[in-house]
Amino acid sequence: MSTLERIENLKDTECIVDMLLKEVRANLCQACGKCVFGYEGITQLELTLSDITEKKGRSGDLDLIKDLCQVMKTQSLCETGEEIAEAVLTAIRTHSADFEEHIGKKACKAGVCKKFMTYHILADQCNGCGDCMDECEEDAIQGKARFVHIIVQDECTQCGACLKVCDEDAIVRAGLVKPKCPRKPVPCRR
Repeated sequence: MSTLERIENLKDTECIVDMLLKEVRANLCQACGKCVFGYEGITQLELTLSDITEKKGRSGDLDLIKDLCQVMKTQSLCETGEEIAEAVLTAIRTHSADFEEHIGKKACKAGVCKKFMTYHILADQCNGCGDCMDECEEDAIQGKARFVHIIVQDECTQCGACLKVCDEDAIVRAGLVKPKCPRKPVPCRR
């Protein structure tokens, strides 16, 4: 399936930015080096798309990508560079809301981009066992025995170790919609 076909048939569980980043990384222009606009264009696209998927996207990134792709379409010496530029422009045109969501709201509605995901402890499920605190290498989880624990989002690295160790299924991974959780440790109801 071509890149354009994948863009047109994108599922709700797929992220357009992540998909484009993978396509750009797999592009043959990356290793070719015969033309500046193919090789450097692909390199710049990869860096910019990578920033967007890692919560580092800036407001001017889409304009930069559009300008770069327009030049790539006319100056690349092979069809491969032209095709990837056209695919990126089509993706921005048809899925602009997804790009703006990544850059402006710092969110990935498909839940694919790991940096946009957060982990939360549900108060009605937590029994205050402390297993998640013991597992967290970053000490991002606060609490004490028989208290609902909380995850300090600024310290969490989204490794998912706490999710794996919780036998109560009290820890959830959330994307755009975040669950309501206590802001500080509170006594368990269970």
